Amino acid sequence: MKVVAVLSEKGGAGKTTLTIHLATAAHLAGLRVMVLDLDPQGSAYQWASRRSDPPEAEAIAPVALTGWLERLESAGADLVILDTGRDSNNAGYTAAQAADLVLVPCRASGFDFLALARTLDLCRLAGRRPNVILNALRPGAMRAEADAREALAEQDCDIAPCVLHDRVDFRNASMAAQSAQELSPTSKAAEEVATLYKWTVEQLELSTTRKPEKSQT
Repeated sequence: MKVVAVLSEKGGAGKTTLTIHLATAAHLAGLRVMVLDLDPQGSAYQWASRRSDPPEAEAIAPVALTGWLERLESAGADLVILDTGRDSNNAGYTAAQAADLVLVPCRASGFDFLALARTLDLCRLAGRRPNVILNALRPGAMRAEADAREALAEQDCDIAPCVLHDRVDFRNASMAAQSAQELSPTSKAAEEVATLYKWTVEQLELSTTRKPEKSQT
């Protein structure tokens, strides 16, 4: 079982959007995936509660994380994604410590870059090197992306090659309790999620599809 933590000390960075889209992509690929929502606002949990299909989510306190991970591993989960809030009872630190991969969504703005320093400090304390995902960039803003990557190159982090742009399909999908891949499978948003998912499982050295279960006979 692999664990991904999605965290940022900046509110509105796109943590829940990243979480639910990665989780749904994993489910569509055939993996057993679970979202654990450590954010007191519980947005990922509320999103999942409005669905009749996986992925499932549970809202938990950071102190309960270890027990939940042990139970999920025993139950045969392939992937657990941890959604966290901003300054919420050390949830980010707890999630980072438990994670095989830490993803930090970041918008290309000065305020987000200022807040990023706090997130990177948190990751250092947890002994994890984060991967920053550029999020909500304006489509076609190649110069803005290049400038953001140049600024991030000076930080203590890795930078994911994939980008999520500011697309209406992401907003419409969240309102409909879906992902962009479900709502509009051929859209640019769905394509970006597929690219991000493929990159993520490569970092985890996780199969992109679940292996067939062994026969009980």
